[in-house]
Amino acid sequence: MKLSYKSKFLFFHLLSITILVSFIYIFNNYTNESNIHNITNETHEIIFQNKNKYILDYINNYKNSLDVLSRNRLFTDYINNKHDEENSTQLFLAVLNTLPSTFQIRYLDLNGNEKIKINKNLFSKDTPSIITPENKLENKAYRDYFKTFIELKNGEYGVSNIDLNIENGKITEPKMATIRVAKAIFDKNNNKKGFIVINIFLDNFLNKLRESELFNIFLVNNKGQFIIDDSKELAIYSDKFNTHLLEDRVGKITAKLILSKEEYTSETKYAKKLDTFNSQENLTLLFQSKFTKIEENAENKKLQLMYILIFISVLALPLVVHFASTPEKLEEKIIKQFITDGLTKLPNLEHLLNDLKEKEFKDSLIVLLNITNDKNIQNIYGFNVSKELLKECAHFFTEFIKKDTRFLKVYKIKHNVFAFKYLYKDKNVLNKSLNKLQNLLEKKEFLILDKYEINIDTAIGVSGIDRLNNDINELKEAEIALDEALDLNHDISIYNSSHIENLEKHKSNLDKIKVIKDSILNNDNVLIAFQPIYNNFQGKVEKYEVLVRLKYGDKIFYPDEFLQIAKKIKKYKALTKVIIKKSFEFFADKDFEFSINLSMEDILDDEIRKYLFDEIVNHNVQNKLVIELVETEAINNYDAFTNFIKEIKRLNCKIAIDDFGSGYSNYDYIIKLSDYIDYLKIDGTLITDIDTNKKTQLLVGTLKFLCDSLKIRTIAEYVENKEIFEFIKAMNISYSQGYYIGKPEFELTVNENIEEGKKDLNYF
Repeated sequence: MKLSYKSKFLFFHLLSITILVSFIYIFNNYTNESNIHNITNETHEIIFQNKNKYILDYINNYKNSLDVLSRNRLFTDYINNKHDEENSTQLFLAVLNTLPSTFQIRYLDLNGNEKIKINKNLFSKDTPSIITPENKLENKAYRDYFKTFIELKNGEYGVSNIDLNIENGKITEPKMATIRVAKAIFDKNNNKKGFIVINIFLDNFLNKLRESELFNIFLVNNKGQFIIDDSKELAIYSDKFNTHLLEDRVGKITAKLILSKEEYTSETKYAKKLDTFNSQENLTLLFQSKFTKIEENAENKKLQLMYILIFISVLALPLVVHFASTPEKLEEKIIKQFITDGLTKLPNLEHLLNDLKEKEFKDSLIVLLNITNDKNIQNIYGFNVSKELLKECAHFFTEFIKKDTRFLKVYKIKHNVFAFKYLYKDKNVLNKSLNKLQNLLEKKEFLILDKYEINIDTAIGVSGIDRLNNDINELKEAEIALDEALDLNHDISIYNSSHIENLEKHKSNLDKIKVIKDSILNNDNVLIAFQPIYNNFQGKVEKYEVLVRLKYGDKIFYPDEFLQIAKKIKKYKALTKVIIKKSFEFFADKDFEFSINLSMEDILDDEIRKYLFDEIVNHNVQNKLVIELVETEAINNYDAFTNFIKEIKRLNCKIAIDDFGSGYSNYDYIIKLSDYIDYLKIDGTLITDIDTNKKTQLLVGTLKFLCDSLKIRTIAEYVENKEIFEFIKAMNISYSQGYYIGKPEFELTVNENIEEGKKDLNYF
């Protein structure tokens, strides 16, 4: 028979003094090991180093951008020769659009005069960046940061104080916590000419900086003013910024010690100077334990217990009875925490697994509800808003199951997945219950933090209704059904026998997915092939299209075998970067034009776009690169599409529209953007039988007439034989591409049937 803690303590009480000594020893060890002060003291230096590294990485990211910008040929020509100001301005504009949290880039001369100034509205994504006209440029010689930056030497970077952004002598609205990173600019004779300044909006950075589970984190300047504190809003925005000082919170003596010392440590506080910002501002990062009161209470209770235990011979029995139940309560609390979601306080997955063993749920099934737009909400509003939304959803579901008693219990089993035990009677009632739940959610606007009204989108998966398992298989069935609802974009999916077949098919694809994933992760297995493009007028190969292959062992994979899988396993972005880098490195020293394929997904991705622009500049391929835009029939963000084309053209690259004429092709945007389009590639479906098919001849002729009128050169794809080749030339189409010209190879080749240098004047 297992003895209770109370029985054990009563039994050992008979040993009197032995038990007293043993208990004191055990209790001291336990409290010392779990002492929060010890834990936080051991971790505050580590957390400081992590925060300091985060700050350093953040600032260095912008220093790198300054370095790339300062060495750009367009800008150096402007500095050395006092021309190309327009090109430099456009360069600044392109760079600003790629930098996150940056709302202004300027070039200032040594007198503090703004020579180039580009502004971006971070509060409105649809508002384009603005080039400040010359009559609006200001003199910034009076600003503190100018006085700091003017001392910068060649190769040095400057970082300003953290303050509020000021334009025309006034603080901008809404207020913007700002830091400026600058690099001194020297001409070719090593004469200082001025400096480039990047203005960075710090809200996201500061909110990330103060995140900590163990500490309240404060950022304090040398005047004792709080830039961040433990309030919800950033302290720098507070009306009390200049009056609510460090000494008001910790006392004058402690405040003086914290601000004067390089490092300060007490039982509840830890402070250390930062060396990553402006040394004149002398910023200090202060950590204060979130558990100070708990710590103090624990120490007081410990002392009280020690005094009581001295008199244990008198109070022994009642005290033993009282404290004997403490371990059982502690065990109960730990178990409760183990089966409870920490954020929403709902039962968690472990709790659900335990309930699957209980008889009270034997006639129930599992309903899984996934908040499908959770990631978008988090990206738009931030992680804190996402967390508060999940709490509100938990409250909503808790109230909902009180009204619909068929929903027996609600759980939170994953970050954005809730589960219900549902009392099943028949399918019609089940469908009504689920539709009712989804309709309520569609109409519900969750008010988060008293400022954001957010709607959620959901998908529901339900375990099988043919046999109620109430075991782990029931949960697996619901998960399979939910996966189907997500994959097929269904609102509700109920598990049935067809899911078993789909599951087997899914398992058979796992090996293929692993092979493709391994190939992408190993850059050496990402191969680029080159297909020649022949100039029908000049009689020679002038350019090549870059095509990607994956190698795994002796097997070569083609794009239609791995691109969709790469997207599904989230390796598509990494693959795109490898293609860009390898193709740019290969053609950097070649005298051929070359083209790479980018989809709408690529050009809408900020990270890919920034990487592309940086690599173009780094490898100096502006004058030979052609961007082939594929899937242009899927354009759903016309503004972003046109902005990308214009930015590419500013860098002096060329634009081609791929596969034109296949399916639905948008003639309207071809006409609107004709000033920016250099090539139009006629889809192979119109070329393969053009030498015999009158209809395709008419259609291609119409396309050719349109392109000639718009001054767009044409490229015929799928030129597979001599007959097609001769017909294409006869139609005066500018270029030919296909197996007759040359197959895609891993080196620059051309079909031996094509004799370069020959012309037939009848084709002109």
